[in-house]
Amino acid sequence: MNGSDLQSRLNALQGSFSPAEKRIITIIRLNPLGVAKMGVTELAKYAETSTATVVRTSKRLGFTGYPALRLALAAETSSPMPIEMPLAADIGDNDSPKQILQKLLEFEVKGATETTQLLSAATLEQAVSILSQARRIDIYGTGASALVAQDFCQKLRRIGVVAQTFGSTDESLVSACQLTNADAALAISHSGQTADVIEALTQAKAAGATTLAITANGRAALTRKADIVLRTSSREMGFRAAAMASRTSQLLIIDCLFIGVAQRLPGARDALRKTHDVVRQRRR
Repeated sequence: MNGSDLQSRLNALQGSFSPAEKRIITIIRLNPLGVAKMGVTELAKYAETSTATVVRTSKRLGFTGYPALRLALAAETSSPMPIEMPLAADIGDNDSPKQILQKLLEFEVKGATETTQLLSAATLEQAVSILSQARRIDIYGTGASALVAQDFCQKLRRIGVVAQTFGSTDESLVSACQLTNADAALAISHSGQTADVIEALTQAKAAGATTLAITANGRAALTRKADIVLRTSSREMGFRAAAMASRTSQLLIIDCLFIGVAQRLPGARDALRKTHDVVRQRRR
């Protein structure tokens, strides 16, 4: 079975997979070369499922087992990459603004869908539970991820949660070292390799805080410092694709976490109403 046949099989079976199988399929689509290098146990752990499910999924895709699937993926990804890199997604130099808008929409929707498939119910439930019970929450991020960190921090503050994000690594480290086992720290990094973010989360973990990470790279250094890893789509096509796609997927996750936390805090709705009224009155 070649790459085209595999893709056709995936499309034909779409909708018939279990949640665990969908996570495996999503990982294959996002990183076929990476899966080709993984053993069955490693992929099962990465997809938060069992080795039996990995084997079953391989057979449902038309292979005799997981080793055969790995061989097919390795063969599929052995072709050379295109030399020309688009500005974003699959946008061409001659595309009109309307075509750009449509392609960006499709790219963002696919990224958000893949992120949803990667996240298990158990992981989300655990993350929301920890954040809703934390005495204080530190949020770390740089670049585009810093904007997401600021957004999450502002949302949490509106419902009375003590949350903070920082403008420099030194500020992050000073705060992180003062955390306790009653606190939580969330690091946001698409690549999972951002040194400043890793350093801050490492310090938070050493201080006893429960650590969480939002990243597209489940095998990155950041994930080894996180008690809970929330994975986003790793689709990257073009110079700006990583920044755009990662931000959309990250925002999707933090909105889910925010609503989940708000559901668990008795005074959240009153706090939202109060902060809304204060801001609205000021703008009159």
